[in-house]
Amino acid sequence: MAFPRTHDGPRRTSILARSLVAGVAAAVLGATATVPAGAEPEPAPAPTPAPVPAPVPVPEPTVAEPFRAFTLNVCYCLGPAKAMADVRRVLPLGDAGGLQEFSDAVDRKNLISLLTAEDWGWYMPTTGGGTIPIIWDRSRFRLIEGRTIKVHPAEKGVTPARHINSVRLREIATGEVYALVNAHTIARASKDARLSDMRRIPRLRKHLALMRGEIERLFGTTEHVFASGDLNVNYLADRNRRNAGLPTSALGGLVRFDMPLVGSRGTKSLLDYTMSVRDAGGLVPADSRVVRGFNSDHDAVVVTYQPQQLLADGPVFNDPTADPADRTAVRDRQVRAVRNAEPGDTVRLATARLADLALEQALVAAAAEGVAVRVVAGATSPALTRLQAALGTDTGAASYALACGTDCLDGGRHEVEALLIDRVSRTTDLTVVASAAAVPASTTAWTTGFLSTDPATYDAYGALVDQLVAAAAPVVPELPEVPELPGLPGAPAGPTRALAAMSYPVSSGSTDPVLAALAPITCSADGQPTRVRAVVGSWAGARGRLVADRLASLRRDGCDVAVVVGPGVLSGVRARLTGAGVPVTVAKVAQTTLVVSGATTRAWVGGPPWTDRGATSTGLALEVADAAVVARYLDAFARLAR
Repeated sequence: MAFPRTHDGPRRTSILARSLVAGVAAAVLGATATVPAGAEPEPAPAPTPAPVPAPVPVPEPTVAEPFRAFTLNVCYCLGPAKAMADVRRVLPLGDAGGLQEFSDAVDRKNLISLLTAEDWGWYMPTTGGGTIPIIWDRSRFRLIEGRTIKVHPAEKGVTPARHINSVRLREIATGEVYALVNAHTIARASKDARLSDMRRIPRLRKHLALMRGEIERLFGTTEHVFASGDLNVNYLADRNRRNAGLPTSALGGLVRFDMPLVGSRGTKSLLDYTMSVRDAGGLVPADSRVVRGFNSDHDAVVVTYQPQQLLADGPVFNDPTADPADRTAVRDRQVRAVRNAEPGDTVRLATARLADLALEQALVAAAAEGVAVRVVAGATSPALTRLQAALGTDTGAASYALACGTDCLDGGRHEVEALLIDRVSRTTDLTVVASAAAVPASTTAWTTGFLSTDPATYDAYGALVDQLVAAAAPVVPELPEVPELPGLPGAPAGPTRALAAMSYPVSSGSTDPVLAALAPITCSADGQPTRVRAVVGSWAGARGRLVADRLASLRRDGCDVAVVVGPGVLSGVRARLTGAGVPVTVAKVAQTTLVVSGATTRAWVGGPPWTDRGATSTGLALEVADAAVVARYLDAFARLAR
């Protein structure tokens, strides 16, 4: 009997969906969108204090709802009534999970009827993998995509064909994305975690290797990753034996085994696995248990996780001295945000240079699935050339990729590092501001990023990206007039509140925004010295000397001032600082960050470097006043300067 590949609820569209994305769900690149996918003027002298506009708001952090997941092998030997009784019993234990051994058509038909009645969704592909369904509560999740991987064919008397299934689910309430992987490996290859049957062992090893690859693929695109299945290796023994190619060896460096250390098939054999990604995998286990009393010869393993909001508002830091996941933290957020987009969403990326393969691939994949992808880079690169070949350069199309160099900006420089995602799939849009271009070197330097769902931030950066596109486009489109931000001439404003920021280029006769920010700083608050921290990769010229002199003056006035500079910052700037007693650390940094904590508590993140050319570049630096966020920047500075 034929049975559906997937079942899920209707697409839920945000009432805030903009006309900007209307009609973008059409296919891109000819693919059909499917459910499953130099000499410069002397800068002005130090200004008089200027009023500080309202800073970018940072929402109060929210605690995500726990996520309960399960795995259950429902023995194929059970009759229909007992099999469905086991499914009925496991559904209330979780929000989603994996089942195994649905090899009989009648069991699959009955499962569909039961899940329909209970308002649960399912993934059971008719082309293979139907024996290992993934199921979910439709009141919490809807399907984005599903796929199956054939591991090996059937061999009579040895094994049926084996598959790996995976789905990506959108949490309806939050818009966050969960990935689930389900597998059932060949039986009788490993007795008590030994290499027992060397005819079957290669199939088992291949299965686990492919499962690892699928978890890694999903980890690169998804906020929360969970894997489960009957792996037919006793983990209670395998965790000690660690034979090559078995679960602990094959998966242990990537995943955390979240099962309790008790049997799930009898009291001494733990064959049923629940796993989450170790590093920034989005799920932190809070509780796990084996639930007994099923008709099947297997018991259910149930794990409760506390989801970590990887795309929540706030700062992100790249630490090149830490674990691999921390070295690419900003890039990973960008990639996941892009791959979280669905048909009808719009992704816009502005970067000084694009040369990051993972981000490039994410952009191409998103466009192929029907997402409108629009890129404007400040320099040509092989990656940009490939994107132009894939997306085109027609700004009248849904997707395109453009170069906007100095010719584009009449001698200025594109210093905007922002990723914007206009999401019809949730009620808020996302802005990811980065401190460094999307190039491999950014993963070997201290960089930072900032994620925001503030509408004013989104609209301000959106207007700036639109200006870059208009300058770079072969045919300049007609743009709406951009309102001015009070106190910062030429900077765009959002619909609900003014965006506090340092806006570039600095127009003739205007105050340098960095000097304006430093002008009102006083050096004591409640008897404690004001802390001033700066991390600047490029700092030079007449403008750089003026900023250094202002920091030196603050140090002489009693402020606690310290800076970290890039290796290319010359001795002239450093001497101005050290002469006033300012500690200067040299490190490989790719950011422009200024933090003040005292009577004024602010962090200014991103934007052009502190150079004469930086003042004439196009860019925007966020200002954040949230005390908790400022504290995180101070902590990051302490790690960097030690």
